[in-house]
Amino acid sequence: MDLEIRQLTELIEDLSYAFGSHNIDAVCCENISHGEYRALRTVSHTDICTMQDIAKSISVTKSGVTRIVSRLEGKKLVCRIKDQNDGRICCVQLSEEGKALMTRLTEQPVNKTKTILASMDPAMRQILLISLNAFFQAALNYKAETGHCNTEIISKKNS
Repeated sequence: MDLEIRQLTELIEDLSYAFGSHNIDAVCCENISHGEYRALRTVSHTDICTMQDIAKSISVTKSGVTRIVSRLEGKKLVCRIKDQNDGRICCVQLSEEGKALMTRLTEQPVNKTKTILASMDPAMRQILLISLNAFFQAALNYKAETGHCNTEIISKKNS
């Protein structure tokens, strides 16, 4: 089992790198860092989200997310707005430039995945989907039980 665990760990890392939107220097495309990309991705899953939502999702401190959002705001990719129900809460929303960037950044891996999956046997695609969902659920359970997890875990949309 130790060999399988090592193989799976390396495979996950290789897949993350192959399908990720960053390079070895943690620089994402179009002059944003990987942390900035993760924050943009979190914001893109909802129309508006709080700074606390972003911090929790990408596992950074409140001051860390403030710096990330400030950089994204400077790049005109997001804007901060006050919560309509509680003016003390700062929310973040993608700008039109941010939406366009996220569309560009997500199209490439989606198209790559589509091409690869098309070359697979349909039964193997189903096995892959079931297996990855099971692994993801086990990771969520691990985080809930231990409070330890170094990976970003975002609740899936429309699961």
